[in-house]
Amino acid sequence: MAAGEHFSCPSIFLRVTWHAEKVQRTGSAAFVRSPRRILYAIAFFLVFALTVSELGLVSQQLQRGGNAYENYPGKEFKHDLGILLFSCIGTLLYLIGHFYVSFGIIVFFTFVFAIFWGVGAGVMFAVTPFKGTNCGSDPSTFPEAWQFYASQCEIVVSMEGVAWALWGLMTLMLCGMIYHACEFRPRHNVTFYGA
Repeated sequence: MAAGEHFSCPSIFLRVTWHAEKVQRTGSAAFVRSPRRILYAIAFFLVFALTVSELGLVSQQLQRGGNAYENYPGKEFKHDLGILLFSCIGTLLYLIGHFYVSFGIIVFFTFVFAIFWGVGAGVMFAVTPFKGTNCGSDPSTFPEAWQFYASQCEIVVSMEGVAWALWGLMTLMLCGMIYHACEFRPRHNVTFYGA
């Protein structure tokens, strides 16, 4: 779609228009002019910072446990670490490449990674008995499979928290991108029974 063209989605009661905006790049003054651009820059920086911190936490757990299932409290936990590692690497590639692709592809991959982060955080929440309030508890209070892993409680809770934060941030960014891309206007003189 060329710059300045409009794409309209047909609807009976609501007209949704996708705008392909022409962006003129004339230095840093043009970049900082819009509050929306500042919010995008802050959001992408936060995604980068949180993804790098999650990558460090997940990598430490995978390095500690290795490839053997016996070194983890359960197979589901080990596979969730794999999902989180994939989400980290994919999100970093998304951040590197988002300058070079169209807005529609950015929206699509924001949706995809919001799902991946939500799945990773949700599985971690469902699998682990660790919560932010019970990390100082005696290891015998945890299920038997998790007792030897009680020393890692803070790290596991941190991984879950950062994954939830990335899910929330990606979801907010997706909503902002859809709002930015579409214009919603009511259509006058349209009823259920025809015009």
